[in-house]
Amino acid sequence: MDHISITDALTGRSVSFSSCGPAIGQGEVPSEVPGLFFPGCSLINYAPAFVAAVAESLESAGITQGTTLLCCGKILDFEPCGAERRAAVDRALSEALTAKGVRRVVAACPNCAVALKRALSVADGPAVEVAPLSEVLADMGCQIEASAVERVLAAKGCDGCAQPRLWVHASCPDCADHRFGLGVRRLLPNDAVVNADPASRAGCCGSLLRAAGKETAALEQGARRAAVACEAGADAVVTACMSCAASLTVAQDSIPAVHYLELLCDCPIDWRTAAGPMAVRFLLGEDVPCSDGSRRSFMSLSPSGEGD
Repeated sequence: MDHISITDALTGRSVSFSSCGPAIGQGEVPSEVPGLFFPGCSLINYAPAFVAAVAESLESAGITQGTTLLCCGKILDFEPCGAERRAAVDRALSEALTAKGVRRVVAACPNCAVALKRALSVADGPAVEVAPLSEVLADMGCQIEASAVERVLAAKGCDGCAQPRLWVHASCPDCADHRFGLGVRRLLPNDAVVNADPASRAGCCGSLLRAAGKETAALEQGARRAAVACEAGADAVVTACMSCAASLTVAQDSIPAVHYLELLCDCPIDWRTAAGPMAVRFLLGEDVPCSDGSRRSFMSLSPSGEGD
């Protein structure tokens, strides 16, 4: 992986990614960031190069003025004393957005989008729009080329698959308004999608069960989800969530799962090797304390770069 450096617009920390792993330093940020890109933990860990590419595109178009690598805090819901710690993160995140004058957040992850809306719903919180990245990219006029779909799927074992048929997976947090899924459909080549109805779904990819520690049930759920796409005649499942792409890949071998940014960037990800533990997950400053002493080992954004 080439050296990539991203300065967090909310904290001022500069995070560098290389083959040696992440390193943290100090960078300069603007005083105001009316538009903010929020990639989320999954995208940062699985594909930091995608984060850099998307951030550059959004800033060049004047849509955002900075990127933050902070965690939305949703994972805390699965931790002991999670409600207490999550509430603290929500307040801190809302305050950080207010301090930078953020009025619009472009969220890459459906889970982050829901978490951000929750954080911004606190009393006296700032009026901030949370927009799905897939929708924003489609509004910018971005389009996934059919040839890129064929190349990426060929790298995943679908050799000679001309005009592949794609099933767009509806991630659980997107099922309220389907904005992420609708954005993906607009980006994909015409007539490539076999499930035109954005409400069509066959359940969770299994990531919720995995987060709750139920690995076997998670794999079974992912396999059932993939089977629905196969029965519809799809050649691949396309997701708007990187966790979904990873979960659906490790659960079965019958159909490849691909995140739409793999297609847009024409760069396949091997989810079986990428879907490991999160190496980089940032909260606001130091880890939020818990009354019973339990904690998840987050890496804080400290100048020394030392993890918790």
